[in-house]
Amino acid sequence: MFSVKDTGIGIKADNNKKIFSSFVQEDNSTSRKFGGTGLGLTISNQLLELMDSKLNLESVYGQGSNFFFVIKLKKVNDIKDLSKEVNTNNTNVTNLSQLDKLESKKILIVEDNKINMFLARTLVKRILPNCIILEAVDGEAAVEFYKKEIPDLILMDIQMPNMNGYEATTEIRALETNFRTPIIAVTAGILIGEKEKCFESGMDDYMAKPIIINELERLLATWLQKS
Repeated sequence: MFSVKDTGIGIKADNNKKIFSSFVQEDNSTSRKFGGTGLGLTISNQLLELMDSKLNLESVYGQGSNFFFVIKLKKVNDIKDLSKEVNTNNTNVTNLSQLDKLESKKILIVEDNKINMFLARTLVKRILPNCIILEAVDGEAAVEFYKKEIPDLILMDIQMPNMNGYEATTEIRALETNFRTPIIAVTAGILIGEKEKCFESGMDDYMAKPIIINELERLLATWLQKS
């Protein structure tokens, strides 16, 4: 069993189920005071579902909360054999010789969450150590970066303050002349029709959170070669 406890404000009993819904928090004033999108618990539950588990909650309003889950794990006897098995079965690994030619590309990451930005930047740098990374905290900043830098590829978050990913993509497409910059949506991907809306706004591809490095590697190789 894994458990995370706090001694915070707690959660009212009638809100115990509501907080697991997408883009919902226990109290609307929470997002205004502390930030957040109301996606953390939803994404956590999605990951646990992949392991045949779910997130549970015990909370006393005014005293704190306890989030916990139980998962069954297999014991690994030989790490070397497991490593060989993973490498053999992984059919999504991109040809690294293709990525070597893309080292000098300029990539704009648009993300308002600092942790998500750090993760995206770290993974991109792991794949393309010598690429140039630009960082924008919302759609408005993304449009300004595009005007000044004309990046080779954009990783675009969807839910952001000031200007969301759909609006930013529409503005960027309107500014383009001879070169079309590949724009890849990076989103939790839990709303019905969200993928279609990404394409309708002018995005070229779609990647769900949490980011999987093999999928990011494949998308970078595919779209940077076209840019």
